[in-house]
Amino acid sequence: MNLGLDLGYSAVKVVAGQRRKTFPSVVGTPDIGRFSLGEQEECIVLAAPPHVLVGRGAMAQSRFVNRREDRAWIESAEYYHLFLAALTEITSATAADLLLVTGLPVAFYGDREGLGNRLLGTHKVTREGWHAQTFRVAECRVMPQPFGALLAEALDDGGRIADQDLATGPVGVIDVGGKTTNLLSVRRLAEIGRQTESVSMGAWEIVRAVRTYLADRCPSLELRDHQVIDAIVARQVRYYGEPVDLAPVVDAVLEPMVSQVIAQATQLRNGGAGLDAILVAGGGALLLGPRIKAQFRHARISADPVFANALGYCKLAQRLGSGAN
Repeated sequence: MNLGLDLGYSAVKVVAGQRRKTFPSVVGTPDIGRFSLGEQEECIVLAAPPHVLVGRGAMAQSRFVNRREDRAWIESAEYYHLFLAALTEITSATAADLLLVTGLPVAFYGDREGLGNRLLGTHKVTREGWHAQTFRVAECRVMPQPFGALLAEALDDGGRIADQDLATGPVGVIDVGGKTTNLLSVRRLAEIGRQTESVSMGAWEIVRAVRTYLADRCPSLELRDHQVIDAIVARQVRYYGEPVDLAPVVDAVLEPMVSQVIAQATQLRNGGAGLDAILVAGGGALLLGPRIKAQFRHARISADPVFANALGYCKLAQRLGSGAN
């Protein structure tokens, strides 16, 4: 099986063929409600290794949750649990051989060898209520994250070149993630190092601002980080049954954020006039994308910005697996 995995600070996205799965990057204690007359939140419960609840189920049910944002998290137990959960989400097979492509932020790309070695080999997992599964990662490629968004647009589902302009011309990618915004410049699918860097800023800046606002405006409201994200997307939250408008505070944070991203991209690329196109991807693309497009007339938001990196990784895995030219 050829697999693309985008395991980010905010969410996990995994793609294999036409199958796509995503869930929040949250790992918690296995506390599950015992009774419900309605539809319960889907729970990913790993029984072994250590008994943990993953994703939205952990947000809703777990008494204690873990969510990290540091560089070393790729070495953590939480990262590994999210990795295993992603594999169980994409297939229920008792055994599967995988060709895996994944990514790291531009600034952390020096850690690629360590991550690749960790994900290579045999992984065993038991999901509660399921049979035990064994996954064998025979090959693992780690690439700078924004490359996935470019490959999602440049390659077809079989991993063959579908857009010659993107595959050969100078192209920029602005990948707005949870903690970092990656700026990548590419020519003929090769990185232009002097025009590539990470900015330590992402969608979680908005989460922190909204959380501070809610602590003052709605002091009795207790929301976990990913619940705050849902409120940001909806631009409102309910407090004692009444809607609270979050649009003003969200917009107040967005303006300086997008100004910094635009300033950095402009400085790196001399205004971007020499690029054929600029792709905007990542979970934050839906928030910052329209403002970036207003600045760069040749910028466009990826067809599926949330899944763009994972989709591109999967297409590259298809290319590697088939030997497509």
